[in-house]
Amino acid sequence: MADKVTIELSGEYANHLELLKQIIPSATGEQITDDSKMVEALIDSFMAFIQEQVNEESNWDWHCGSDWCGCNH
Repeated sequence: MADKVTIELSGEYANHLELLKQIIPSATGEQITDDSKMVEALIDSFMAFIQEQVNEESNWDWHCGSDWCGCNH
């Protein structure tokens, strides 16, 4: 897997990203100012949501492959 991924956003999504950076804090409670850090925070948040859904649906056998979630990948 690549160490870095490059993402291009249309102007509409860039504007949304700017808004999100103003309202969603980092894990340490600080304002996120970097676009890539905001995208990482959004992905982390979505993965946590998915893991929460999996935990509620105990008959699923889904593993995200990430070290941080504890899904026993």
